[in-house]
Amino acid sequence: MALSFSLPNYTSILVKGVDSEKLLQGQISCDLAQNKRYFDGLFCDEKGYIITNAVVIKDDFFTIIVKKSVSKFLKAELEKFAKFFNCEVSEENQIIYGECKNKVFKKHLGKKDFQETNIEWDLQTMKNFCFDIEEQHSNKFRINELGYNFEDYVSYDKGCYRGQEIIARLTYLGKKVKKAVVFNNAIESISDSSGKKIGKKILEIQSKKFNLTQFFVEENEYYHEGKKIIPVSSQWEQDQDL
Repeated sequence: MALSFSLPNYTSILVKGVDSEKLLQGQISCDLAQNKRYFDGLFCDEKGYIITNAVVIKDDFFTIIVKKSVSKFLKAELEKFAKFFNCEVSEENQIIYGECKNKVFKKHLGKKDFQETNIEWDLQTMKNFCFDIEEQHSNKFRINELGYNFEDYVSYDKGCYRGQEIIARLTYLGKKVKKAVVFNNAIESISDSSGKKIGKKILEIQSKKFNLTQFFVEENEYYHEGKKIIPVSSQWEQDQDL
């Protein structure tokens, strides 16, 4: 059974015009030339830092779904390049909802009977390493630090796009020494059994129900303030289950 989530904190950016696909192909990590309507992709800068992740819906024009707080950054980036193409970029506030089935998270346009809130969406996407980027995370992290699955967001068959060289380098680094790990509670730092601080704090979500914190860290036993803590979600454990 699919769960539906109200997402009032999301918006859409529209790209219209004959050169719309050309513009976006040079900016996004997925291949919009594929014969399908729904895409997940990443908009990055030249250094591979993610401006935002996004859903792109392809019809007669392109609709890009992102969080409202980050839309101004993406719109400004697209407008900077759109002047070299025959297309227009605009923002349109539409009703957007999320859906989760078998741990696959998708965002859609339109009305739906909602069972869960946007806060619950954030909590669940964070635990499944597909968290949608907010303003405070924009241009700060690369794809591996956020724990995104490369295959879900990146095409290796398309032409050049911003950040491609860095993403390719991260793909072929070989054995990963750090991965994404999520813990309960608000945590500023974690350590190993000797008390040495390890890892890099990436995200934190606070809600009335509970808080979550995500780190990018090596495989280890984890401690906080001298007490051992167990992750609620870990890419180290996920990879062992494959």
